[in-house]
Amino acid sequence: MSRPALLLLLFFLFHAKAWAGEIALILADDSAPYREFASSLQKNLQAGWKIAYTDNNLRPADRQPVDLIVTAGSGALRTALAANPKTPILATLLPEYSYQAALVEARAPPLVSAIYLDQPAKRQARLLRLLFPEVRRVGLLVSDQSAPQIASFRSALTLQRMQLHSEQASNEQQILPTLENLLARSEVLLAVPDALIYSRSSIRPLLITAYRFQRPVIGFSASLAKAGALAALYSTPAQIGRQAGALISVHGNRLPPPRPPSEYSLTINQSVADAFGLRLPDETDLLQKLLTSGTEE
Repeated sequence: MSRPALLLLLFFLFHAKAWAGEIALILADDSAPYREFASSLQKNLQAGWKIAYTDNNLRPADRQPVDLIVTAGSGALRTALAANPKTPILATLLPEYSYQAALVEARAPPLVSAIYLDQPAKRQARLLRLLFPEVRRVGLLVSDQSAPQIASFRSALTLQRMQLHSEQASNEQQILPTLENLLARSEVLLAVPDALIYSRSSIRPLLITAYRFQRPVIGFSASLAKAGALAALYSTPAQIGRQAGALISVHGNRLPPPRPPSEYSLTINQSVADAFGLRLPDETDLLQKLLTSGTEE
């Protein structure tokens, strides 16, 4: 074998070893969304990476060492961090505020990165413009959890010639009175992940109030669209799993900075559109326009 060929072989062997390892996959629970994520991640891992075990707890490093920890869900990240590992962690299936809060609570976190559930503000602003060419005033109801996003949404909406109106509720009792004040000044309500504002107990009265004001709601999950939001932009567990698998295959455990989801889905509730008397663009056409709009970040 010639010297250049030998050097090339050694280069590939070195990098094959460098970009291979075992993963501990920690799930918040055993429900269908987390199983869907786990399956997708497994299918999309390449370059020698494999899942050593899947559990809802992190095993001691001296008993079963791994090269990377992947968590799915906010509780899973907190569980992993509580074990005080030295191994890098890739957190998934959680909103940005949960990720930041978990890091603040951790004593001495290792290298940690994330793929957020939150859709980028520019992506959502572009969807609003595609759905509502004439809308100028967008409402955003937040709590302490999601309030840090106000600035990015204001900037993104300004680029789409829309104005942001925001209100903040500090507890469940304040949600509906604050919402009514916001809806009186808005033409559409944009919902973002926030465990206080959009809890199981608050979603139904919130949607009823928005309908009473004749203000459509744009949500962040398929379940929210099913419950009565006009539309929802979201990433499925399978899509997040694909992104996580690709990221690990390229970067290994040398994790890049946290990022939003790269793949996403769109659901329109046609019954709600009919109730509002809206004739919306086709769901497939809308998604294609979003994908080609150049506003992904």
